[in-house]
Amino acid sequence: MKYYLEENMKDVRLRFEKRILRWLEVSTKKMFGCPSYQANGKLFAFLVTNGIVITQLTPAEREKLSHQHETAFFAASDKTVQNWLRVPIKHARHLDQSMSFVRRSYENALRKP
Repeated sequence: MKYYLEENMKDVRLRFEKRILRWLEVSTKKMFGCPSYQANGKLFAFLVTNGIVITQLTPAEREKLSHQHETAFFAASDKTVQNWLRVPIKHARHLDQSMSFVRRSYENALRKP
């Protein structure tokens, strides 16, 4: 299964990267065939087709995100990762709605040893 299609997400990826690649200690690499973003070597977000997966939120932050936006757990094959929330993003302009949570995930990743 392909999790990311660049032809569907190029505008989102470019807008997302324009914002986060300026943050300190951010690097990129492919994971699951998707562009992923790490802070100090810790994964904090990655893009999937029509969405973004946010990986480093606390339980309270995940609950708050779920109350404010439609979310789902990230599923890879037959595994579901309940700490990783997928937020639908169909257009680049929808990114702004979840960027505060991406920022929290980034900050949480930076604090991890």
